[in-house]
Amino acid sequence: MTLPLICYITWNRVGLTAQNLKALLDTKDDFELYILDNNSQDDTWKMVEQIKDKRIVCKKRFEMNRGEVYAINYALSKRKKNQYFILVENDILIKTNDWVTKFLATMEAFPELGLLGATNSIILSNEVKPLPQVKKKGEFGYYKVYQIRGCCNCFRPELLELLGYFNEETGWADRDNCYRINKLTPFVTGYSSIIEVELTRSIPCKICLIHKQCTLLKEGTTCFEIYKEKDNYPQFTTAMKYKEAIYIHDTSIGKRSVYCASIHDPESINNHFYNKEWALENFQFFIDKAN
Repeated sequence: MTLPLICYITWNRVGLTAQNLKALLDTKDDFELYILDNNSQDDTWKMVEQIKDKRIVCKKRFEMNRGEVYAINYALSKRKKNQYFILVENDILIKTNDWVTKFLATMEAFPELGLLGATNSIILSNEVKPLPQVKKKGEFGYYKVYQIRGCCNCFRPELLELLGYFNEETGWADRDNCYRINKLTPFVTGYSSIIEVELTRSIPCKICLIHKQCTLLKEGTTCFEIYKEKDNYPQFTTAMKYKEAIYIHDTSIGKRSVYCASIHDPESINNHFYNKEWALENFQFFIDKAN
């Protein structure tokens, strides 16, 4: 079986990245890891360069942050046809041992699953109401849920053949994907009942793994302050909301297919509809506000 490709996007918050990347790698599971940095302005890239692990097949720093979808699609463009794709955000602490094996085993046990997310009791109790009954086969199971957070997700390769890429034209990532999967493909989305993650926004500097190497403290700031200053994603979703509405309308009436092309894959653009003007506008938003 082809090893799964794990995409790990870093952008500032080096304290979280150091902690959470260590947890990601602290497993005996095998995979191909792509660490992609969106032009962090703290010590993130310096830390990433120092990490040694044979499962890391790519470390790349983009000269500009063009948004998370741009970075994710770079990794997707490297995916082999029969390869599972796992996306892990850098504010996610993975708590479950052998989590990759459990992701794949659950997907194999439930062929209807296109996207499987990791979660925890807090997310389930606050965001999933009412909580559906868990579907189980042996030790593996999932909750069928329409809207899945994009924090730690496993995508089936057969699904990705239908989806192509994340939607660069809307830039809405997880919300957009859940609509496309549940409404426009034969697959469903769900949360794993056995893979637990912790979502952390910040940690105290005194417990940071690279506290002694941090260059920001000398400058009177922290990696989290830099992140807060440059995080304009809520503004992006407000400004570009109209694109999502048009996209949903066009797909609902059959004007365009579920497949989304990517700037990283010229052949996909040649063979499928691609609103380049929208995509470039989205990239430019982040170039202007997140670098």
